[in-house]
Amino acid sequence: MTPTPHRHVRGDWTRELVELAALFLAAGAVNLAVTGVHAGAVGPFVLLSIGAVLLGVAAVRRCRRRPPRVSAPVPEPVQDEVAVRQTLWRVRASVTDTPGRLARLAGGLAALGGDIRTMQVHPVPDGAVDEVLLHVPDRISRWELIEAVEAAGGRDVVVARADVRELDDVPTRTANLATDLVRGRTDLVRALRALLGRVEVHWQEEPAHTDSAMCLPAPGGGALVLERPSGSFTPAEFARATAMVDLAAACRTHLRPASHTARTADGEELTIRPADRDDLGPVAEFHERCSSAARFRRYFSPGPAPGERGLQRLLTPALGRSLLAISANGEVVGMGNLMYDGDTGELALLVRDDWQRRGVGTALARQLVEHARQLDLRALTAHTHVDNTAIARTLRGAGLKLVGAPEPGEWCWSRDLQHA
Repeated sequence: MTPTPHRHVRGDWTRELVELAALFLAAGAVNLAVTGVHAGAVGPFVLLSIGAVLLGVAAVRRCRRRPPRVSAPVPEPVQDEVAVRQTLWRVRASVTDTPGRLARLAGGLAALGGDIRTMQVHPVPDGAVDEVLLHVPDRISRWELIEAVEAAGGRDVVVARADVRELDDVPTRTANLATDLVRGRTDLVRALRALLGRVEVHWQEEPAHTDSAMCLPAPGGGALVLERPSGSFTPAEFARATAMVDLAAACRTHLRPASHTARTADGEELTIRPADRDDLGPVAEFHERCSSAARFRRYFSPGPAPGERGLQRLLTPALGRSLLAISANGEVVGMGNLMYDGDTGELALLVRDDWQRRGVGTALARQLVEHARQLDLRALTAHTHVDNTAIARTLRGAGLKLVGAPEPGEWCWSRDLQHA
């Protein structure tokens, strides 16, 4: 028989006692109302008393049968789950162009806790090259990423740490790099590295075409050779790099570089500006008016490489910057060069003899140090002859310190730019 809501547990007389008490109380109240309150009328009071007693017994039974009240447990404060520290990686792999390959690759990376941020697919003749930027927990090693990609069908896998600035999509990053190149906030080599990832860039006199390297004409002459430690360049990357080189060449041709004003120790005004190929004639004349001793202290030889090409490479280096100090009458009276390879730069100065010890070298050195900072170089070095006391004072004023003598009669200077 299906129990109904009105049935109660056997042996529980609380409800009957309450109903019986209600009957006695009602009867007593009615009797009292009819007979009134007068001496000798005990019946109503007896009924009322019995009802009150029954009601009290019912109340006692109800209290005894009620389960003890248990206070609700106070929930312990739940600690926020500690955020897992993550690292940004760049993963590059060659894959066959078959359906489902991206799903397998994404699944393999997701199994390691990877969160894919961006992905590029570069078509190549034998398939495609997938390039992924993803965050993975710090506990995941580079070799675990390589194993996961290879298990998903990838080959020639390259895994390297990535910079957070690479999270921009490729069109936005390219536009920003182009803007920085036009405004002088970066140079061509830095732009190529930011566009293509971790690549090695070297300058050489003649182009050398190889299967694993990209060779591009340098705007200042010669060729830029781009190499990636592992993995070749795709046609899309070649097109992007070529466009960036063309933009850099157009900037040199059509844009006038920014100039700065400085004063010598005796108060004469100088203009400090980047050198250009149009300065070939004035710079050649400047070298002729410098003494052979001054040229030898600068170049450790009679002068720069012979011919126009030697001066052109000096004026517009592919890996560096050149500055000229121009007097009020338009003559070149000083020249400063900053050459770099990787994250270390080398500074060199040449000042015309009749303008030495007047602060020309100091003005050039100050601007070159600032350029080195803009290029995010780690250190700045210089090499001088031990008897060149004038340049020694200039280098000390620019923050360089004497660190050794690599060759007899030669001093080496250095400055750490990262902790300046």
